[in-house]
Amino acid sequence: MPSPLDRRKFFGSAAALSLSAASYARVPGSTDRVRVGFLGCGGRAQAHIDLVNRLAANGTPVQPVAVCDVWDGLEDEYDVTFGGKTTRRRYAQGLHPSARKCGLDPADKARVTKDYRAVLDRKDVDAVCVATPDHWHGRMTVDALNAGKDVYVEKPMTRTPEEAVAVLDAWRRTGRVVTVGVQSMADAVWVRAFDFIRQGGIGHVAHAQGGVFRNDARGQWRFYRLAKEMTPKTVDWDLFLGHRFELAGQRLGPAPAELPFDRAAFAQWRALWAFGGGPFADLLTHPVAHLSAAMGVKFPARVTAGGGVYLEYDGRDVPDVGTVVADYEEGCQVVLTGATVTGYPVEEVIRGRLGAVKFVKGGFQVFRDDPTRGATFPPRLEAPPTPSEVIAVEPPRNETEALWENFLDCVRGRRQSTFCPPDLGAAAVAVAAMAARSYRTGRALFWDRDRREVSAADSSWAERWEGRSRGRGKPNQVFGWSAGDAGSTLSPPPHQRLAGPWVGGADPAA
Repeated sequence: MPSPLDRRKFFGSAAALSLSAASYARVPGSTDRVRVGFLGCGGRAQAHIDLVNRLAANGTPVQPVAVCDVWDGLEDEYDVTFGGKTTRRRYAQGLHPSARKCGLDPADKARVTKDYRAVLDRKDVDAVCVATPDHWHGRMTVDALNAGKDVYVEKPMTRTPEEAVAVLDAWRRTGRVVTVGVQSMADAVWVRAFDFIRQGGIGHVAHAQGGVFRNDARGQWRFYRLAKEMTPKTVDWDLFLGHRFELAGQRLGPAPAELPFDRAAFAQWRALWAFGGGPFADLLTHPVAHLSAAMGVKFPARVTAGGGVYLEYDGRDVPDVGTVVADYEEGCQVVLTGATVTGYPVEEVIRGRLGAVKFVKGGFQVFRDDPTRGATFPPRLEAPPTPSEVIAVEPPRNETEALWENFLDCVRGRRQSTFCPPDLGAAAVAVAAMAARSYRTGRALFWDRDRREVSAADSSWAERWEGRSRGRGKPNQVFGWSAGDAGSTLSPPPHQRLAGPWVGGADPAA
């Protein structure tokens, strides 16, 4: 099975795998516990805080030492009625409840603050967990890296491809450790599948599909609670918006005059373009990351997206159905759908010339295909096809916990090859963010690998592939391909010898 070094090489990191001994010696806490500050203390952050506390209680050398959130917070119990049932729930989010959960005094303004920069200035903070709304991910990560901190940043790593480039540059320049919170990347199944695919297990890789489907009568993301205690006095709305901050030449968010304080915009920000990427970023970042890792592809070359707000007319900006088509220079395509108004899933499949890989719980199934027989599978299956082979890969008991354990291990060992490094995070952002931009502008987009920037697509994409066909070129292959021509050649029928233009009246077959 490929090692983490293979994964690092796959995504083309220019950063060193391990820091020098001198750099290691300069890392605070590198030989002792890792001291963590939490930037953003909403619902997702509570899971991180609980996990770090549990790891510490079980003897892992880690300790929460600071918290930051723009809202004072709330601790109480409340009733939720949904689906005919009423459930009593405990609520604890925001700055002061998170401080108490971390064993900190809420009155300690040096460790409990609304300004994340105060946490980054602390010498006793070794690493930070960024679990804010998406529009803050990139800026906080870059600032943390520049401050000498290691970073666990929630997905998506950034909101735009331009911000992702800024994070990559800071990561490579500083040599710090970063992991992106794509939980599924803690599962070894993607590395195992990549090893199988690059050795020709399904021949030339042509196509992949996946998606995330949810269905909630309340409206996706509207289940996040709005509390009366969320007011302009308890929330630093100006700082939340981020309009005074920039990254990659763009301000992070709107000014208060453009978006006055609104509890729904604050607590249910995922429904607005100002702060996130809708289903493209919130849902599809997961499958695009792990399918990229399994296929052996890097940044997309061309992205287009469709969809719309087809049902959830509740004031949201983002679509409730969105589909992205990402094309790659490696000669393959990924199609992903994120929907919040239907729950029926799409199978997660990678297709090749000699077969397909279907991911299931606990591993993947292999379905052999035979191009010498023409169409192998009927368009309407009477029964699910029988796999030719089943490869078992034991999943982690808790994906988020596995990501944290890997991150902390890399921090202590000064290794940048985390389960989900910024290279992979940036590739996922490119697809999700370009999809959102394509949906909103109605245009297909190119990603320029050399210039690392987005541009409007034109006819050159189709023209290049058509030219390769006319020139009888060879197909491109995914990273690490070691199977030669397996599943990558044609066997033309004899009558193809009659093809070709008649030049000067001469029969090309003569």
